[in-house]
Amino acid sequence: MKITYEKLPYQQEAVKSVIDTLSDHNDIGNELILDPDILDQSVKQTLLENGQKYPGSSYLKPFPQFNIEMETGTGKTMVYLQTIVALHKRFNENKFVIVVPSRAIKAGVEDSLNKLKDYLSDIYNTDKYHYFVYDSKQISELQNFAGSNFEIMLTTVQAFNKSTNIINQEYNEGFFGGRPLDQIRDAHPTVIVDEPQSVDGAKAGKAAIASLNPKVTLRYSATHKDKQYPMLYEFGPAQAYQAHMVKHIETLGTEVNTNGNVAFVQLKEKPKPIGNSLQAKVIAYKQVGDEYKKKTITLNQNDSLFEKTDNPQYKEWGRVVEINRADDFVEFENGNQATLGNNEGEAQIWIQSQMEALIKDHLNRELAMQDQGIKVLSLIFLDEVKNYRIYTADGPKKGQYAELFEKIYERVIHSNPKYKKLYNYNVPVDEIHDGYFAQDKATKKKPAMYRDTKGDTKKDETAYDAIMQDKEGLLTQYMPGKPETDTKAAKLRFIFSHSALREGWDNPNVFQIMTITTPKNDLTRRQKIGRGLRIPVNQNGERVYNDRQNVVTIYASETFEQFANGLQKEYLQDGVISNKIDENTFAGLIIKKHQSDKEDTEILNPDSNKFSVPDEQSEQPQVMHKITNEESNTFAEVLKETKITNSKGVVTVQGMRSLTKEKKQQIVNKAAEKGLEEETATSMVDYFTNQYKVPVIENRQNKEHVKVINRGNPYLNDLWEKIAKKVNYRVEFKEETLINDIVNGSNPLADIQLEKMTAVQKRAKINLNKTNVSNELISTNTKHLENSDLPILDITRQLADQVGLTKQAIAKMILETNKKNPGFINSIKLNPALFVQRAKQNIKAHESRLLNQSLVYVLNGESWSKDNLKPFSAAKNTLWVVPDKGLKKTLFDKIAVDSDEERKFANQLVNEDKIKYFLKLPHWFKIPTPFGNYNPDWAILAEKDGSQRLYFIAETKSTTDRTKLRNDENARIDAGKRAYEADGLEDVIFKAPVVVVGNLGL
Repeated sequence: MKITYEKLPYQQEAVKSVIDTLSDHNDIGNELILDPDILDQSVKQTLLENGQKYPGSSYLKPFPQFNIEMETGTGKTMVYLQTIVALHKRFNENKFVIVVPSRAIKAGVEDSLNKLKDYLSDIYNTDKYHYFVYDSKQISELQNFAGSNFEIMLTTVQAFNKSTNIINQEYNEGFFGGRPLDQIRDAHPTVIVDEPQSVDGAKAGKAAIASLNPKVTLRYSATHKDKQYPMLYEFGPAQAYQAHMVKHIETLGTEVNTNGNVAFVQLKEKPKPIGNSLQAKVIAYKQVGDEYKKKTITLNQNDSLFEKTDNPQYKEWGRVVEINRADDFVEFENGNQATLGNNEGEAQIWIQSQMEALIKDHLNRELAMQDQGIKVLSLIFLDEVKNYRIYTADGPKKGQYAELFEKIYERVIHSNPKYKKLYNYNVPVDEIHDGYFAQDKATKKKPAMYRDTKGDTKKDETAYDAIMQDKEGLLTQYMPGKPETDTKAAKLRFIFSHSALREGWDNPNVFQIMTITTPKNDLTRRQKIGRGLRIPVNQNGERVYNDRQNVVTIYASETFEQFANGLQKEYLQDGVISNKIDENTFAGLIIKKHQSDKEDTEILNPDSNKFSVPDEQSEQPQVMHKITNEESNTFAEVLKETKITNSKGVVTVQGMRSLTKEKKQQIVNKAAEKGLEEETATSMVDYFTNQYKVPVIENRQNKEHVKVINRGNPYLNDLWEKIAKKVNYRVEFKEETLINDIVNGSNPLADIQLEKMTAVQKRAKINLNKTNVSNELISTNTKHLENSDLPILDITRQLADQVGLTKQAIAKMILETNKKNPGFINSIKLNPALFVQRAKQNIKAHESRLLNQSLVYVLNGESWSKDNLKPFSAAKNTLWVVPDKGLKKTLFDKIAVDSDEERKFANQLVNEDKIKYFLKLPHWFKIPTPFGNYNPDWAILAEKDGSQRLYFIAETKSTTDRTKLRNDENARIDAGKRAYEADGLEDVIFKAPVVVVGNLGL
């Protein structure tokens, strides 16, 4: 097939902006205007017409330079090649140098130069250019550059930005005894800089461009960093998106939930310095009730993730040995690391789920588009080449991702008979995918090897050469029975690469992009979406415009909200969108208004051609008005004065949330006082509120800090010494009795219900405008995970550790249950970790039946440390403020209470003279029981008869009638009573339930 090129209006406008500027807007002039004063006036006119800012006249020295912004996928290369030919046609300019930042982009531009030569010559009715790619090994080509022919030289900046480059060396023979570079300087060329932020972002790059002795420099990018050059034309992401000249963007992220069956851990954010040490936040599975949930865990040096999560999966990890802020990781004693963006433990599940979603989307799009002649392509970026292709002395072998891909593809394509309609249904799976990587050439001693690179090495050219050779072939649709389509490229639909194809290669028919990332992967979100933004083409090489199907899906390693927020940050950093209001923000906006009907006022897009068309249906005369810089500046000042923006002009959340109907009218009134027409001000307010969305802020409880007071109180020391001793329990009954009860009694082990592990996929649409990136959830899909893909848990050991029985006893009850209920063991495999938690509760419930006569507690030799009694924060509505009278009787200035009964009881403790000291026991003060840890409410020291000290552990309830309490509450109370009957705790009196201080029996 052959690509068909079309004249796109925005591309023509970009070319025209340059030609108009350099001709002083003279439609028939054929002289290039370089006089600084005349050129400066011409530039101002171009900027006015295109609604751009004037940066000052510094751009004129040492030679004129201009920016042209073209969003990725909108034909930047086409635009500047058309501009070159237009400059040649109009001004008879013959010498051009195209400077690119990398080999990848060089390969893409070379391909365009080759394929567009005839087309551009035809549409501009002029002679064809001759082009060459600069190669220091063929330096003699430069001698032809100084002639009168229409010449284009393509080079990377690295070829001439150092004094040691061959092009900068003095020659005694050839080049007339000078430097090869002098051939270019003498030609005084027009220089095209592709991606200037990478070419001349530093001084060396700027000096290199200047060394070419340019007549004028045109800078083309989607991401301009240097704003001191006038922006002659802008077609950025928002304009391209809203004009439907690129595909729409959606993301699909997978949130894996293995319920703690694997030891997942991920560094949530960059470690932070706290005092003289570092602190890190990780996401890990923590025990919550009878299951494990992903929670944020704060780690310090020497912390144990196992102790922080109560999850035995992390027991072998040991303690934190290093928190590294430079490389962003947390390392544990067993060598495992938690890193940013890496799903340690669940990575393989995520890859499998995302790859399956990509393949399904690919096949479904093929079904929808094959009759339109559109071939669908998918692009998968790898973390390491060896995961796709392994090289041995016997030749290449498939890596793990290649094998995984083929396995999933075979399963998916045969999962539904609808896929039999696909033209390529019977193409062997090993012919539908291939990898493009940087390659070391084969030698006699070793085979050709492929390398992990960053896309900017000499070796990467092997990948570019291969993919460019297949460019049209990759767009050719395989058709059974048509020999001309029976080619490798036509059958290829899934492309794997490392970094080689991250820039410089854009195939219009890429609809799916997946990145298998590691923390070292530096592909930006813009680079990811940039590979698939172009409008697709059919078998005639014609663009197919269809918003419903022109969507590129990014299979992201983050949630859709994170992707959208991250993309917005990249756009803000690149200056592509802005959340800042300045004097020129609204300048150039066109408003249409009726002179006496303010309700019909509206903002018109200045990029649209429709703004000059009158509304013939209206009875009111219309006025077309372009917002001036003065009006824009006035409105920006009003936004500051009304606190919508801060002193730097940045739109604030508080300001946007204050934009009530009344506040909008206040802004209009203030603007009118400063000289703006009321109708104009109203239109600008409407435009502003539509462009700037209010971010959604999650609700946070109003927390207060609780202080420690009077830590040295002798009563505290005395009380803590009595109550702080830790205990263990044992249940003294025959295991056979317990096993029989669990297998055959009521509430048997077989009744445990387990939910399957899941991978929840969320698909969201990404929306762009000039000020922000937003997201819109489209769909969710929940997939159940099979445990065959996960590590096998030692459930007998885990259960034995948690319920105080032997592994043999656990194994026996499971086997006996399976004998009675065949399939029971298979059901455990649905979710082993959840089974452990629910079986633990089940076994402990059975143990509790034997509790009264068999539960025995003993001291274990450990004690709770008083140092753990630290200041903390809690929700304001849960705190009871200790009155001044009570501050000498307790440790904290506020007490966290769970009910009105606790508030009343605390007040009684303060006012009762016999109570000398009391504590609301912290959440970590726990008594182990067969049915879960028990956290009693109060520790109390009282004096009876003025001298006898009594030490209490008390539990407050709304009633002292135990028949009105739940079974689990009564079981815990019984266990607490038994615990404080242990030898060594005789001095502590356990009282429960209590409602008032009088229940203590003082």
